[in-house]
Amino acid sequence: MSSPYGGPQDRVGPPPGVLPPPQAAPWQGQYSGPPQGQQYGQYQQPQGQWAQPYYGPPGGQFNGFQPPKRRGGGIRILVFSISVLAFLGVSLVVIIALLGRGSDATAGPGVTGPSIVPTATTKPQKGTAEDFLLNANIYRTGPLPVQNCQAEKLGDGSLAAQKVYYQKLFACLNDAWRPIFKEIGQDVPDPGLVVFDKPVVTPCGNFAPMSGRVLAFFCYGNKVMYTDVLQMNKAFGPKEDLAYLLTISHEYGHHVQGISGLFYARMSYLQDHPEQKLESSRRNELQASCFAGVFSKAVEQSYPLSKRMDEFKEQSSNSFGESPETPEGERTHGLATSQGFWIQNGFNIGSNKACNTFAVNTDLVK
Repeated sequence: MSSPYGGPQDRVGPPPGVLPPPQAAPWQGQYSGPPQGQQYGQYQQPQGQWAQPYYGPPGGQFNGFQPPKRRGGGIRILVFSISVLAFLGVSLVVIIALLGRGSDATAGPGVTGPSIVPTATTKPQKGTAEDFLLNANIYRTGPLPVQNCQAEKLGDGSLAAQKVYYQKLFACLNDAWRPIFKEIGQDVPDPGLVVFDKPVVTPCGNFAPMSGRVLAFFCYGNKVMYTDVLQMNKAFGPKEDLAYLLTISHEYGHHVQGISGLFYARMSYLQDHPEQKLESSRRNELQASCFAGVFSKAVEQSYPLSKRMDEFKEQSSNSFGESPETPEGERTHGLATSQGFWIQNGFNIGSNKACNTFAVNTDLVK
């Protein structure tokens, strides 16, 4: 039985606005393949799979680790881990001396923080998944159009307040990314959004509020983003709105990966290179964070971020990531500073050429 929204093969549009939790059996459709005109072998999706969730820290307790101490600490820490179905990842930031390797420095006047344009140094066979990951058209698109997107108040962080915030932000995300999708030849419906405080049944599995450490996830089965309002409030509270901005725009980044073909190319690539699972996971998650930074640039003046850049940098570098104590073999996301680097790189460059995380040296994806 299909969900109320259908599978990729029969979906004609997104759910209208912010919905209550759906109550239908999980979608059981088959993988419909990459966007039209793109082919990467014969990869088949397992039935009813492919969610991209965000998780809290190991042990199930938020604020579960402390990143390297920074001045003006006190920003709450949230650690993400990953579902094995999602193959997500985040890269590790290294010292500034390493940032220029294999990249074009493009920092403009007054820009502080990371500012690199990754450049592929290998030439894989044309038409392969690896070739697509390194040379996707999305990297050649320009900046997102500037958005008039003033943030809504989160109030007490209740379901009603978060719905208002997300609905406004999601509309801005759609408006910002829609021209980019058309530029790469993908005139597609906007994704859907569900904000829940009761159990949900989705094509990607069943989720209950406050169960485990799930914060939000994007489901490829119906192209809908789900956000646990109670978990978000526990993790950040209603005052740290920049964490909400980065979480939702990061998840939207996974939608960008799907529409651009990057998600499907990576799935095909991993069939032939299973040993790259962890590193590829970090590159993938890192890229979604970079896309979030690019979007943040589009709302810099209206949100506004222009007078909150110190807070933006602090939040991006200290609110997401894994503990330094996480074994390297289990590091599917990377350290908190990795998130900060790639979010800020996307913001500073201001266009998607900043986000080719598949082209950087392994030093940047530890």
